[in-house]
Amino acid sequence: MFQLQALLGSLPLLLTLGSAAPLELRQAAATQVVRLSSVENVAVRSNGQILATNMNQASLYTIDPVAKTSKTALSVSGASGLSGIAEYAPDLFAVIGGKGIYKVDFTGSAPKSSLIKTITEASNLNGLATFDNSTLLVADAGKGVVYRFDVNTGVYSVAIQDPTMAPSGAIPFGIDGIKYKDGVVWYTNIFKNSFHKVAVDAVSAKATGSVTTLWTNLMGDDLCFGPNGKIYVATNGRNSLVEVDPAVGKPTRYIKNQVQ
Repeated sequence: MFQLQALLGSLPLLLTLGSAAPLELRQAAATQVVRLSSVENVAVRSNGQILATNMNQASLYTIDPVAKTSKTALSVSGASGLSGIAEYAPDLFAVIGGKGIYKVDFTGSAPKSSLIKTITEASNLNGLATFDNSTLLVADAGKGVVYRFDVNTGVYSVAIQDPTMAPSGAIPFGIDGIKYKDGVVWYTNIFKNSFHKVAVDAVSAKATGSVTTLWTNLMGDDLCFGPNGKIYVATNGRNSLVEVDPAVGKPTRYIKNQVQ
């Protein structure tokens, strides 16, 4: 749901959250790569190119972080705006467009898109996570549920539903960012300023235990795992990132971006 206007690196630590100890500067000030409006979510291809969705258009952008250029890779036919994106197999991506889950294929000479399935009863699909090479987890922010979605058959069903995912606010909007790793689903609830995790079954994706709430006092939007195994949560209007160590489950640093 966040509008990412610059794709950039980390900045110095400006403050710490909880009991985290201050960390030293690891790199210079951020460099703006490109400037785009209404960017919702990003994914990185194996060649280093960044894919970015547009929440107000069906445009999927491709960004070269070295050349600092961007262009429209393709327009997803049938969609009016795009949100979550995830790679489920090499150069095969799933993208949310309205109530539809689309396949975007970069394996050929030119990218192409096709509708896999429409989740007709969905309210407001937003977050998307890869569960395995043929399965996605799709967060419905309007209903407060997570669907298990098979990219090969289009078969889907509600896998997880919990009060911590429930919508609130004028929109209304609940569960937002979602990621899965090593048997655990991690997710934010943007208007409840909360971040959660829950262990799930490796096949059904249904919860195998109770939800653990990690915080309730900081807005979290989309999130990703870094190459270091840490989780990075975007804070939307705060124009910053929160780093979370999965082993600890609490923020370990707060990185603020000065590029607007």
